[in-house]
Amino acid sequence: MSEILLQLHSLVPYLFLVLILVTIIMTGMAMNSGNFNSRTMSLARVVMILAHIQFILGILLLVFGDRAKGAFTLGMGEIMKSPELRLSFVEHPSMMIIGVALITIGFARSKRSSNGKSKAKNILVFYTIGLLIVLSRIPYGLWLNA
Repeated sequence: MSEILLQLHSLVPYLFLVLILVTIIMTGMAMNSGNFNSRTMSLARVVMILAHIQFILGILLLVFGDRAKGAFTLGMGEIMKSPELRLSFVEHPSMMIIGVALITIGFARSKRSSNGKSKAKNILVFYTIGLLIVLSRIPYGLWLNA
């Protein structure tokens, strides 16, 4: 089960990263033209759902993953001493929580907004900041070699 979770957690980000970039670009164009439509909002919803799916897969890996079980037997002191383990088990999960939260806040605020320009602005700002945070703590060495 751990291997399946790891493969899913390694593949979903490709789709997520492409779609969030498309969403940010489409939202930026919609903000400039003032033409924010339901298609852009639907794409933003799909991106938010993918972010949550990816987050759930990550949590499952932290609970059931073989690598996590081995690392946590070392203790938190040893995890914090190792840059690779600290990235994988402290920094990465923490920053992903913040990134997914920002994406969720941006979508929720855009849903409550009354006009298209403020909807677009909420998605553009929160999704961009969320993306930057996510990109800052992806363990590229592990991800690209998986």
